[in-house]
Amino acid sequence: MPDIYLYDDVHVLRNKLDIKDEKTLDMIEAEQSRQNMMLLYEQGFEDFSPEGLCQIHEVLFGDIYEWAGKYRVINIEKRERLLAGRSVWYANDEDIPRELAKAFQAIHRLKWEKMSREKFVSSLAKHFPKIWQVHPFREGNTRTVVMMMTFFVEHYDYYMDQELMAASAGYVRDSFVMASLDQFSEYEHLEKILMAAVSTEPIEYDTDTLEAQESEDERSKKYKKYKKEDYVPQPHYKRED
Repeated sequence: MPDIYLYDDVHVLRNKLDIKDEKTLDMIEAEQSRQNMMLLYEQGFEDFSPEGLCQIHEVLFGDIYEWAGKYRVINIEKRERLLAGRSVWYANDEDIPRELAKAFQAIHRLKWEKMSREKFVSSLAKHFPKIWQVHPFREGNTRTVVMMMTFFVEHYDYYMDQELMAASAGYVRDSFVMASLDQFSEYEHLEKILMAAVSTEPIEYDTDTLEAQESEDERSKKYKKYKKEDYVPQPHYKRED
């Protein structure tokens, strides 16, 4: 089935700005979604449901895509470096509502308010990848799930180091990949960064960093241990167990 989300003449997502250069679109999309994240964060959010997930996606990407906030209507796959070019098994498009409902029901069954911080973080690392693995939207799933997870963390009176999560975006996505392999899933990679990001005390941000004035080199040094190239888990596609 052809990808109806792409232009006919170039391999670029159809967008409201009619940008047909992928790098330009990526740059504008990243900046616009970052600004919208900040606006949404200022407003606050507490709808931890499939409908809430759609709302976050629409806010983040509604300026760019007509389909923002709507479930994809095709099946997708994405080649993953950690899986030797294979893809995580995402939900079939017709199964998205059911699979999302199942993931959120599992989250709401837990007594989050009674957990220690360590148990809270461990549970985050095991349950939010179930939402991510559904991959309900054509694009922007990781940012949407991380944004909801941030609101969820702060709903339970913790604080999320958003600067760390943003600077470690490659590591975070790889961690979701490795936590979404069914019986072979590894949750410790996502748990590792969440243990550093979820705090009982308010996060003190560097103003220059928040305004994107810190150099890329400085940011790389600051979060070196979470850089994508330093993340080399055992490749699951070679396992026989």
